Amino acid sequence: MTDRPATAIFTIQPIAIDHALPLRQEVLWPNHPIAASQVKGDDAALHFGGFLANSLICTASLFAFEHSLRLRKFATRPQYQGNGYGGQMLMHLIEYAKAEEARLFWLDARENALRFYQRHGFHPVGAPFRKRTETYLRMELSL
Repeated sequence: MTDRPATAIFTIQPIAIDHALPLRQEVLWPNHPIAASQVKGDDAALHFGGFLANSLICTASLFAFEHSLRLRKFATRPQYQGNGYGGQMLMHLIEYAKAEEARLFWLDARENALRFYQRHGFHPVGAPFRKRTETYLRMELSL
């Protein structure tokens, strides 16, 4: 864990996909080319960045479906994990989903992140499945 600097403020704002991709790749798929961090629909998705001071430390993308929003490619730099920044980002995205009148907020969670999402009210749906080398489970939050 990294202690929060006393004067640093964490802010969340929309960002372009070009800003999200390097952090996605660094955190989620560090041994793959940056293209492995792109997903279909990135051009139409909403991308958010979490900044500590002026440094991008967290990113997440929302994909719209009828009456639901899907969270994909949620990544926080490892040295900032466990300090509440990811939780702040997730709460921001949940509030955004509610403001957009989505009925369901969902995602495919890596197995090692299940407790994080459960702490924020998500529940598992279905059976675990694999993508590349990772095990995932669909998680949902009714809004």
